[in-house]
Amino acid sequence: MAIQLQEQVDTDMDSGPITDNIQHSYRIWKKNSPFLYDYLITHSLIWPSLTCQFFPDLYSSTNEDIEIQRLLIGTFTLGQQIDSISILQTPIPLLSNINHNKINFNNDKSEIEINNSQIPSIRIKTLQKINHNGDVNKLKYMPQKPNILASSNNLGNLVIYERTKHSNVNKTISDQLNKVQINLKNDRVESSVDIFALDWNKNKEGYLVSGDMNGILNLYDITKYKNDEMNQINYWNVDGGVNDVEWLPTHDSLISSITDTNLKIYDIRSNENIVNERYGLISGNSIAWNPSFATGFAIGDSAGYIKTYDLRNLKEVVGEFKVHNDSITQVKWHPKKHNILGSSSTDHSVKLHNFANETEPTFFQHLGHMLGVNDFDWSLADDWLLSSVGDDNSLHLWKPSSSVTKNL
Repeated sequence: MAIQLQEQVDTDMDSGPITDNIQHSYRIWKKNSPFLYDYLITHSLIWPSLTCQFFPDLYSSTNEDIEIQRLLIGTFTLGQQIDSISILQTPIPLLSNINHNKINFNNDKSEIEINNSQIPSIRIKTLQKINHNGDVNKLKYMPQKPNILASSNNLGNLVIYERTKHSNVNKTISDQLNKVQINLKNDRVESSVDIFALDWNKNKEGYLVSGDMNGILNLYDITKYKNDEMNQINYWNVDGGVNDVEWLPTHDSLISSITDTNLKIYDIRSNENIVNERYGLISGNSIAWNPSFATGFAIGDSAGYIKTYDLRNLKEVVGEFKVHNDSITQVKWHPKKHNILGSSSTDHSVKLHNFANETEPTFFQHLGHMLGVNDFDWSLADDWLLSSVGDDNSLHLWKPSSSVTKNL
């Protein structure tokens, strides 16, 4: 039995290429959602976001039934308006604190549910907005200092913001761009193309890597900055647009990158790549290293396949699974459960997979987005809470029913 809290803000059915079939599927999903989730919020954004990331912290609330978690998102306006970075306040229900007079038993579903009329209105709120030059392609906070944000855009700019140096949302209603704390440059190779790949080093504070669509990987150490511009400390040409980049989570010097054709791994202590493997005929879009298994990683591709590998033997694929009907946009391992991987796709879905089950790994599908899903993230405070953002201007916070996840 599950306690469910659900608040929904409908996505605009008349916006974008949303067909009658998509609308019909959405209504079916919405009707069945009380059976599928322990917790669900759907929220309409003014502009779509290409990126989302949960902050690691959790805050108390004046409402004893919830705690607050923060979420980082950006805008993708294609130059139609001033873009911005937003830090959102997202409510997380404290199911153990809910008073018995606020719950009811639903005989049809054989579940305990929260009586929403007994709980104050719970909504996603904007805590801070930072006006930003160009589309927010990718956005991540530094793991060691979450107030420091790295952002890349469609103009080839990579910048650093210190969140506490900017006013809150109530004072940022103008179209004036916020001052960037550090502009990160390459003094050897100029670039003005999209940067979709960036990642902070989890083991070495201040180390940041980015990859652009001209195939340039740039490495920076922002702990050494002296003014508002800073050059790379190293760079590599990977021979193809960089779709994704990630530091190996258990090593402080190894960077992996994925292009349309190749997987490459670089050791920042040298100028050479130590791995250069052709991925295949299908474009590799996203790479994720397993935080609980030092040599294991997964790649999601444009044909909807996930392939898993072991760094000790890259000539053989550990597993290959067709999990989506269209291009995969992101793959991310569960931060604690080593067999669990999530994936998002332009087929409108986010899917969760248990690779301990080699015959049928997919155990949950989130089908609430009406257009492609750009990004998703796992909460670090709640094992089964996820966020996801789509091209239909939607932001979803969701937690699969415990009846699905309790034995995983």
